Amino acid sequence: MTQEMIRLKWGVGRLIEECQQTPVVIPIWHVGMDTVLPNVKPYIPRSGKRVTVLVGQPFQLHSILTQLRKDQKSPMEKRKVLTDHIQDQFVRLKAETEALHYQTVDS
Repeated sequence: MTQEMIRLKWGVGRLIEECQQTPVVIPIWHVGMDTVLPNVKPYIPRSGKRVTVLVGQPFQLHSILTQLRKDQKSPMEKRKVLTDHIQDQFVRLKAETEALHYQTVDS
């Protein structure tokens, strides 16, 4: 298994689009879990490994969703825009988490 970031599915945007109340999204990213539980046999958890977990700033998509509805975007366009925004937040958080993880590993 690679450590490439894979694209979020549009179902994420659909969940938000169809909510009665716009939810608060709390992004979380971790680095190092692959050293605790590798994706290769034997699947035995390993202790004593470094894992970095970063919880990002909560955010809402209310203003984006309101604008999409005002512009009468199709359901598919709304899902894509919402999912892309969340993906962008994850990309930023991933970079911060990796920088923190490797800074502490190297020190």
